[in-house]
This record gives sequence, structure tokens and C-alpha cells, in this order.
Amino acid sequence: MIHPQVEKLLTVQEKDLSLQKLQSELDRIPQQRMKIEAAIADERAAIEAARTDLNEKEVARKNLDAQVQNKELDVSKFKNQQLEVKKNEEYRALTSQIEQAKRDIASLEEAEITLMYSIDEAREAFEASKGKIEERIVEQRKAIEQLEERLAELNRSIEGSKQAFHDSRTGVDGCFLEDYDRVKTQVKRAPYIVAIEGQNCSGCHLRVSNEVFGLASNGEGVVICDQCPRIVYRK
Repeated sequence: MIHPQVEKLLTVQEKDLSLQKLQSELDRIPQQRMKIEAAIADERAAIEAARTDLNEKEVARKNLDAQVQNKELDVSKFKNQQLEVKKNEEYRALTSQIEQAKRDIASLEEAEITLMYSIDEAREAFEASKGKIEERIVEQRKAIEQLEERLAELNRSIEGSKQAFHDSRTGVDGCFLEDYDRVKTQVKRAPYIVAIEGQNCSGCHLRVSNEVFGLASNGEGVVICDQCPRIVYRK
């Protein structure tokens, strides 16, 4: 037999838990949004890292090209100097410098060609990766929009749930409400009012004493489980 006021408290608990569930979901939304925004930031950072790598390769290629041009100027300069020297030793020295400059040019041009292939591959990989990343960002932004819609919906639902919870407390004796509110502060997790099944509290799943079992069976108002702080009753 369940006490009428405890039966009303069960309705209070139902509305209370419904409100808590909505509030819990509402509280998680900012964290979910931050997580998505962090993912978007990581995606954008990946794009920028790839773009920076590509730009650095382009700079390196231009640097090689500039070195080739400088070496070609050296060859031209050395050849002009050969026209002016009169000693064979000086002429041979300039010839040696020209040959070295030409070897340097060949080496630089080979490095430049290799780098150009690398740039082409990097650009192709960058464009493909950028496209996929931007697609993911679009989906992530849609997820944020959905969170915003859910946030507005939850705020509306919570207002109604708060009113339902408040209304459910109307008509419940003050001492019973005080017991319910006190139990809420003592129990780590809901529910706060539970049935005795067999002779076990369905909240902590431990066996209640014969005294508690008897009081709950007789519907003696608020009966507290002697294993946990929950209010217990028997149907």
C-alpha cells in the first residue's frame, strides 16, 4: 500500500527527472559546440599547414632559379674576362671557374626540376585535401546549426517542464516535499523514490530491514531505505 502523499511525490519525481534530463542536455550543448569548433579550427590549420608547405616549396624553387641566373651571369662575366687577360694561367683559371659555374648550374637545374615535380604533387595533394576538408567543415557547420536549433527547442521545453514540475508540487504536504528535497541532496543519482521489490530497495538493490519493509507495506508516510537515503514504498 502506498501513501497518497508519496504517490503524489512520484509525480513530482517524474516531472523533476524530466526537467533534469532536459537541463543536462542543455548543459552539454556548449561543450559539444566547442568540440565542433575546435575540429573546424584543426581542419583550417591543416589547410594552412599544407598551403604553407606549398608556398615554401615555391620560394625554394624561385631561390634555385635565382641561383641559376646568378651562375649564368658569372659564366658571362668570366667569358668577358677571358677576352681581356693576356696570361695563359689567368685564362685557364677563368676556364676552370666557367666549368665549375656550369656544373653548379646543371646541379641547380636538376634540383629545380626535382622540386618542380614535388610542387606539382604537393599542389595536387593540397587541392584534393582542401576539397575534402572544406566538405567536412560544411558538415560541421551544419552540426553547429542543428545544435543551435536544439538549444532553442530545449529552452522552450525547459520553461514548460519547470512549470510542470512546479505545478506537480502543488497539493503535496510541505513535510513530504521537505523529505523529498532532502533526499535529493543525499542521493548521488536519481531516482529518489523507489519501490521495494521482493525485500530489496530497487535504488541500491540491497535488502531492507524487516522494519522498513513493514512500514512501507503499511503505507506509513515517508519511509527511508536503511541501506541508502532513498524514499521507499510498496505497491
